[in-house]
Amino acid sequence: MKKIMALCDGEQDYLYHMADYLEKRDTFPFAVHCFTDMAQLRRFTDGNEIELLLIAENAYEKEIEVPARHLVILNESGNEVGNEVENINKYQSSESILKAVMDSYMGSNDGVPRRLATGNRMKIIGNYTPIGRSFQTTFALSMGQILAKEHKTLYLNLESYSGFGHLLNREFATDIMDVLYYFNCEREKLVYKMEGLVQSVNGLDYIPPVVSYQQLGGITGEQWIQLFREIEKISEYEYLILDLSEQVQGLFDVLRECCNIFTIVREDGIAEAKMRQYEALIQSMNYEDIVVKTKKWKLPVFRRIPPGIEQLTRGEIAAYVTKIIEEEIYGGKTGVRNR
Repeated sequence: MKKIMALCDGEQDYLYHMADYLEKRDTFPFAVHCFTDMAQLRRFTDGNEIELLLIAENAYEKEIEVPARHLVILNESGNEVGNEVENINKYQSSESILKAVMDSYMGSNDGVPRRLATGNRMKIIGNYTPIGRSFQTTFALSMGQILAKEHKTLYLNLESYSGFGHLLNREFATDIMDVLYYFNCEREKLVYKMEGLVQSVNGLDYIPPVVSYQQLGGITGEQWIQLFREIEKISEYEYLILDLSEQVQGLFDVLRECCNIFTIVREDGIAEAKMRQYEALIQSMNYEDIVVKTKKWKLPVFRRIPPGIEQLTRGEIAAYVTKIIEEEIYGGKTGVRNR
């Protein structure tokens, strides 16, 4: 059974908004219980043990102890309250509050339990082409968002220049390098760190990509593969969508881990020469199984490209990618499609 996280706040609208945000996160490792005052909370603790208590300043009573292993106060006044109790700003985004709470909890909890996933093995879908300006990211994001309608799906962009910050018009305080740090140094806490790092766009979860391509160069293919397997263990993701580039060390080893590989091709002479060189290299290095898993796609000319990431589940591109999902991911058919 999940451990209990209690939320206590006299402002009911805020309380239920926060609870709703947490409960919608399928990988959230706590069972959430809400209380509008300390009296309710104390009655609940008569027969239940609270692992983590998030309490608003308006409900906090210093004199009355509530049995909780870890306590965080949602500060409203700007003046810290409680003796040596963690205070975080109440009036910030739910995403920022979750990250601060998880960071605080991990910092004080040495015996963090591992959360084991249930269900089928996570399927890794690779997107890679040696051809530039190929619509690969548009294709991968559309596929991820369409899959996310029915399945828990995570998207990772491992390109040299993802442009994600500009595409979403936002800045990221953390990125996938933070996930790798916890994976390498404090693996038992990764499940909680993931909760603060995973973002979502149109139902598709993603971890912000690196800002500098140089950071990718120091990570081996084996490290990526081990990280993917750890994500499989600690989460309930059914699909992992990889948006890959040559900057990934051990690219062929990563592609070998994929159930499906989608490679976008073009018919011009330069593009075909690049594909021939890529396929010859695969053969020479004894990675023929990558060729077997690879589906090559020549994309049609789309009359209208959606203006933003959030619109990639509608229109021509979405219809095209949906058909590919039905045939190649759900149906398991093989071959080259030119449509």
